[in-house]
Amino acid sequence: MKRMRRMTVAILLVSATAGPAQGQRRPYREPSLQPPVAFVGGGLQVGQAIGEFANYVNVGGGFGGSFMYMPNPEGVLGLRLSAMLLIYGSQTNRYPLVPGITVDVTTNNEIVGLTVGPQLMFGHGGVRAYANGGIGFSYFATTSSVRGSGTSQPFANSTNYDDFTFASEGGAGLLVRLSRVVSLDLGARYLNNGRVTYVTKNGVSVSGNTLIVDPIASEANLVVYHLGVMVGLRRSPPGPPR
Repeated sequence: MKRMRRMTVAILLVSATAGPAQGQRRPYREPSLQPPVAFVGGGLQVGQAIGEFANYVNVGGGFGGSFMYMPNPEGVLGLRLSAMLLIYGSQTNRYPLVPGITVDVTTNNEIVGLTVGPQLMFGHGGVRAYANGGIGFSYFATTSSVRGSGTSQPFANSTNYDDFTFASEGGAGLLVRLSRVVSLDLGARYLNNGRVTYVTKNGVSVSGNTLIVDPIASEANLVVYHLGVMVGLRRSPPGPPR
């Protein structure tokens, strides 16, 4: 009996000592995933000429990319940086380089743009509307590149004409959530380029061995439609305590 009493007292003492220590140790829990505060995206873009520009150009196609920063993912105000490349005219002709060898000469009419400005987000949940504006520049260029038949990489290129202009824009769109970090980006914006000197597809011709470029000066404003995706950037969550 005495031995049993001693064992019981020992067990009670051990339990009383270990109890507080175990109560102080909390189980590790995986940190909850927070909404991304930065997004990077890209997609297809179509530019529709409007106003005076529509007298000389119809549409252009290309691609663009963007970076968006939202200090508060559930808030309203963010900052968006957008870039684009549109080709509004292109032609390829074959010319003899030396006797027995011909090359393809491709001439493109391009617009490269870069803008930055605020973006306002509206609504919550799987679909959010936004409105944005920005300032930046647009670069109009007509370039030619030369490649051999059956090859994809040019071995010579040249800029035949270019012009640079400050630009401003305003637009709106929808972000449709596809997953926790991926959203579909549908939008349109008005791109105000002002008056620019540029070359159209019909403004390039060849006479003998000379490329003739006939530039036009006019307003060159566009409505740009885009379809792409935005991917959220997350920080790596902290690991378990050591």
